[in-house]
Amino acid sequence: MQGGIIIKNRKKIFIMIAIFALTFSAQISYAKYIKTEVVGGIQEIAKPIFKIEEGDAIQIDRTNNTGYYEFSVKNFNEENVSETGFLYTIEIISDLEEVVQFELYNGEKQIPLQNLKTGELSITGNEKVEQKYKLKITYNATGESKEESIKEIKIKVHSEQEKV
Repeated sequence: MQGGIIIKNRKKIFIMIAIFALTFSAQISYAKYIKTEVVGGIQEIAKPIFKIEEGDAIQIDRTNNTGYYEFSVKNFNEENVSETGFLYTIEIISDLEEVVQFELYNGEKQIPLQNLKTGELSITGNEKVEQKYKLKITYNATGESKEESIKEIKIKVHSEQEKV
Protein backbone atom coordinates (compact mmCIF):
# COMPACT_ATOMS: atom_id res chain seq x y z
CA MET A 1 0.00 0.00 0.00
CA GLN A 2 2.80 2.33 0.69
CA GLY A 3 3.93 2.05 -2.90
CA GLY A 4 0.45 3.14 -4.03
CA ILE A 5 0.48 6.15 -1.70
CA ILE A 6 3.88 7.27 -2.95
CA ILE A 7 2.71 7.03 -6.55
CA LYS A 8 -0.47 8.97 -5.74
CA ASN A 9 1.57 11.63 -3.91
CA ARG A 10 3.99 11.85 -6.84
CA LYS A 11 1.05 12.30 -9.20
CA LYS A 12 -0.37 15.02 -6.92
CA ILE A 13 3.03 16.73 -6.70
CA PHE A 14 3.50 16.49 -10.46
CA ILE A 15 0.03 17.89 -11.11
CA MET A 16 0.62 20.70 -8.62
CA ILE A 17 3.98 21.56 -10.24
CA ALA A 18 2.36 21.48 -13.70
CA ILE A 19 -0.50 23.75 -12.55
CA PHE A 20 1.99 26.11 -10.87
CA ALA A 21 4.19 26.22 -14.00
CA LEU A 22 1.19 26.87 -16.27
CA THR A 23 -0.16 29.54 -13.94
CA PHE A 24 3.25 31.22 -13.63
CA SER A 25 3.87 31.20 -17.40
CA ALA A 26 0.35 32.51 -18.07
CA GLN A 27 0.98 35.42 -15.69
CA ILE A 28 4.27 36.24 -17.37
CA SER A 29 2.64 36.19 -20.80
CA TYR A 30 -0.29 38.23 -19.62
CA ALA A 31 1.93 40.81 -17.95
CA LYS A 32 3.94 41.16 -21.15
CA TYR A 33 0.90 42.34 -23.09
CA ILE A 34 -0.58 44.77 -20.58
CA LYS A 35 2.59 46.70 -19.88
CA THR A 36 2.21 50.37 -20.74
CA GLU A 37 4.63 53.23 -20.54
CA VAL A 38 3.68 56.83 -20.07
CA VAL A 39 6.13 59.33 -21.49
CA GLY A 40 5.62 62.91 -20.49
CA GLY A 41 6.89 65.88 -22.41
CA ILE A 42 6.25 69.52 -23.03
CA GLN A 43 6.13 70.75 -26.62
CA GLU A 44 5.85 74.40 -27.56
CA ILE A 45 3.54 75.40 -30.39
CA ALA A 46 5.32 76.79 -33.45
CA LYS A 47 5.00 80.51 -34.03
CA PRO A 48 3.46 81.12 -37.47
CA ILE A 49 4.04 84.55 -39.02
CA PHE A 50 2.63 85.42 -42.43
CA LYS A 51 2.60 89.12 -43.21
CA ILE A 52 1.50 91.06 -46.29
CA GLU A 53 2.91 94.52 -46.80
CA GLU A 54 0.77 96.70 -49.02
CA GLY A 55 2.20 99.13 -51.51
CA ASP A 56 1.16 102.67 -52.36
CA ALA A 57 -2.13 103.18 -54.19
CA ILE A 58 -1.87 103.92 -57.90
CA GLN A 59 -4.18 105.85 -60.24
CA ILE A 60 -5.02 104.41 -63.65
CA ASP A 61 -7.31 106.06 -66.21
CA ARG A 62 -7.61 106.61 -69.98
CA THR A 63 -4.54 108.83 -70.18
CA ASN A 64 -2.42 106.99 -67.59
CA ASN A 65 -3.44 103.50 -68.68
CA THR A 66 -0.62 101.37 -67.16
CA GLY A 67 0.42 101.14 -63.54
CA TYR A 68 2.44 98.88 -61.25
CA TYR A 69 1.21 97.99 -57.80
CA GLU A 70 3.92 96.56 -55.54
CA PHE A 71 3.39 94.44 -52.44
CA SER A 72 5.30 91.77 -50.54
CA VAL A 73 4.76 88.60 -48.53
CA LYS A 74 6.97 88.03 -45.47
CA ASN A 75 7.44 85.31 -42.89
CA PHE A 76 8.76 87.62 -40.16
CA ASN A 77 7.88 90.67 -38.12
CA GLU A 78 9.98 93.06 -36.02
CA GLU A 79 10.71 90.48 -33.28
CA ASN A 80 10.32 86.97 -34.72
CA VAL A 81 10.71 84.72 -37.75
CA SER A 82 8.02 82.17 -38.57
CA GLU A 83 8.90 78.69 -37.40
CA THR A 84 6.69 77.14 -40.08
CA GLY A 85 6.41 77.46 -43.82
CA PHE A 86 3.27 78.43 -45.72
CA LEU A 87 1.57 77.56 -48.98
CA TYR A 88 -0.43 80.39 -50.50
CA THR A 89 -2.15 81.72 -53.59
CA ILE A 90 -2.68 85.26 -54.80
CA GLU A 91 -6.06 86.21 -56.26
CA ILE A 92 -6.92 89.43 -58.07
CA ILE A 93 -10.52 90.54 -57.71
CA SER A 94 -11.87 92.88 -60.36
CA ASP A 95 -15.20 93.31 -62.09
CA LEU A 96 -13.51 95.04 -65.05
CA GLU A 97 -11.81 92.00 -66.61
CA GLU A 98 -12.95 92.93 -70.14
CA VAL A 99 -11.15 96.31 -70.06
CA VAL A 100 -8.27 95.60 -67.67
CA GLN A 101 -5.32 93.30 -68.20
CA PHE A 102 -3.21 91.90 -65.34
CA GLU A 103 0.32 90.52 -65.19
CA LEU A 104 1.97 89.43 -61.94
CA TYR A 105 5.74 89.38 -61.42
CA ASN A 106 8.07 88.14 -58.69
CA GLY A 107 11.24 90.03 -59.53
CA GLU A 108 11.66 89.58 -63.29
CA LYS A 109 9.77 86.28 -63.37
CA GLN A 110 6.17 86.46 -64.58
CA ILE A 111 3.76 84.32 -62.57
CA PRO A 112 0.95 82.75 -64.62
CA LEU A 113 -2.62 83.65 -63.69
CA GLN A 114 -5.56 81.29 -64.25
CA ASN A 115 -8.89 83.07 -63.78
CA LEU A 116 -6.96 85.86 -62.02
CA LYS A 117 -5.46 83.42 -59.50
CA THR A 118 -1.94 82.03 -59.13
CA GLY A 119 -1.04 78.43 -58.60
CA GLU A 120 0.26 77.38 -55.21
CA LEU A 121 3.25 79.43 -54.01
CA SER A 122 5.36 78.77 -50.92
CA ILE A 123 7.45 80.54 -48.34
CA THR A 124 9.78 78.70 -45.98
CA GLY A 125 10.08 78.93 -42.23
CA ASN A 126 12.98 79.46 -39.79
CA GLU A 127 14.74 82.08 -41.91
CA LYS A 128 13.72 85.60 -42.93
CA VAL A 129 12.14 85.58 -46.39
CA GLU A 130 10.48 88.45 -48.21
CA GLN A 131 8.89 87.78 -51.58
CA LYS A 132 8.25 90.98 -53.52
CA TYR A 133 5.50 91.13 -56.12
CA LYS A 134 4.63 93.64 -58.81
CA LEU A 135 1.17 93.66 -60.40
CA LYS A 136 1.10 95.30 -63.81
CA ILE A 137 -2.35 96.72 -64.55
CA THR A 138 -3.16 97.86 -68.08
CA TYR A 139 -6.40 99.68 -68.82
CA ASN A 140 -7.55 98.99 -72.40
CA ALA A 141 -10.26 101.62 -72.64
CA THR A 142 -12.14 101.78 -75.92
CA GLY A 143 -14.43 104.53 -77.10
CA GLU A 144 -17.42 102.47 -75.95
CA SER A 145 -16.15 102.00 -72.39
CA LYS A 146 -18.30 103.67 -69.74
CA GLU A 147 -15.55 103.73 -67.12
CA GLU A 148 -13.30 106.78 -67.05
CA SER A 149 -10.98 105.32 -64.41
CA ILE A 150 -10.57 102.12 -62.47
CA LYS A 151 -12.24 102.43 -59.10
CA GLU A 152 -10.96 99.44 -57.17
CA ILE A 153 -8.99 96.26 -57.63
CA LYS A 154 -8.46 93.92 -54.69
CA ILE A 155 -5.67 91.47 -54.07
CA LYS A 156 -6.46 88.50 -51.82
CA VAL A 157 -3.79 86.22 -50.45
CA HIS A 158 -5.05 82.82 -49.27
CA SER A 159 -2.52 81.09 -46.99
CA GLU A 160 -2.26 77.73 -45.24
CA GLN A 161 0.40 76.53 -42.85
CA GLU A 162 2.55 73.76 -44.33
CA LYS A 163 1.89 70.30 -42.97
CA VAL A 164 4.93 68.75 -41.37
